[in-house]
Amino acid sequence: MHINRHINIPCWWVGALLCASLSACSSDTTIHDVDEPKDGIPMQFSQAAINAPVTRAASPLNQDFLVSCFKGNETPKEVMDKYEVIYDDGWDNNSSWEYVGTKEKGFYKNQVQRYWDVSSFPYRFYAISPCPAHDVISDFTLSNQQLVIPESVTFTYQTCNKGALTDVSEPYSVAQVQCASISNSSDVDLLNNSSEISKNSSLLSRYVALPFHHLMSKVRFAIYSTNGATFTISNVEIKAQQTDGFITSANGYKADLTEKNMLEGQFTKTTKEHSACTLLTDDGTSSFASFDKSTPYWFQCNDGMLQIPQQGVRLSISFKINDTPYSDIPIAIKNGENTTDSFTWESNKIYTYLINISDLKPLTIEFSAELAPWTDVYGSITTNLEQ
Repeated sequence: MHINRHINIPCWWVGALLCASLSACSSDTTIHDVDEPKDGIPMQFSQAAINAPVTRAASPLNQDFLVSCFKGNETPKEVMDKYEVIYDDGWDNNSSWEYVGTKEKGFYKNQVQRYWDVSSFPYRFYAISPCPAHDVISDFTLSNQQLVIPESVTFTYQTCNKGALTDVSEPYSVAQVQCASISNSSDVDLLNNSSEISKNSSLLSRYVALPFHHLMSKVRFAIYSTNGATFTISNVEIKAQQTDGFITSANGYKADLTEKNMLEGQFTKTTKEHSACTLLTDDGTSSFASFDKSTPYWFQCNDGMLQIPQQGVRLSISFKINDTPYSDIPIAIKNGENTTDSFTWESNKIYTYLINISDLKPLTIEFSAELAPWTDVYGSITTNLEQ
């Protein structure tokens, strides 16, 4: 398997970005609910453009989210306890996210203004998007020690039937960010290999970004040919199996944040299919002639299909070339000198399986695969299909 491990940080900010603006730092050492000191700088959230796949299209994020915030290292003190942050469209393109308000104003609880405390860095933010419905927020745990999504929430795998993706949304994405100490103006995305996500020259104009990552995997497939012949391909079908049963849905999610990050948790209940599970069906094309790396034959789901993260997945493909059917050919990926017929699908990754029909007599199919954060390859092929 060719593994593409580059992390394109700017794509994440284009891909899923929220900004908690910090225009200056207060010398105050306490949390003020009301009557802030004259030099108090309120904690705020502001907008940045995003281009996230699936549930959030190529437009600015305009949905509410839930956030908890803690300050200090040795004995962290809670600053925000599951605050609901509401998107305000405003007028004249002056949109923002608001968290100060009361139940009467539409919040699920009364929430007060918070202020920055320069003596108690680092700050840590834990967030989930979209914000759960008011009547179930109490079922969620969002703290510096634990993330709990209740079992009432279902994550479901996705299929593609003749070009149409099943109508399955991604329930939640999460963010986990540490604001730098007062002597360091860079912030850290704790879900993306502890990468720096901002480099600000002045503490008076710095901000904290909350990029939301995905708890699901994504997979996609492409067929192309390098043999130069003209042929037709039809009745395409790709199936998945797993020795212990292919996970088709999962309920609930838990992550211990004292030891790991939000993406390293476990689903608390899974539903498995022990027979072959169809991921993709496609009628095919009547004109499949020498497609190459720049013009592969896609299955009309080039942005990928959502899948439950799982291990030991085995894939197979069936199709008809001209009038000859080929059934359940294993998609085996070469990895150095080893060959494996199973895969691990991790959260927050997109897996691209590349199928090259390099000869017809005898039928010769070459497979390769690439792994990347899914926004790095969103909607297009950015790699050499022949490598």
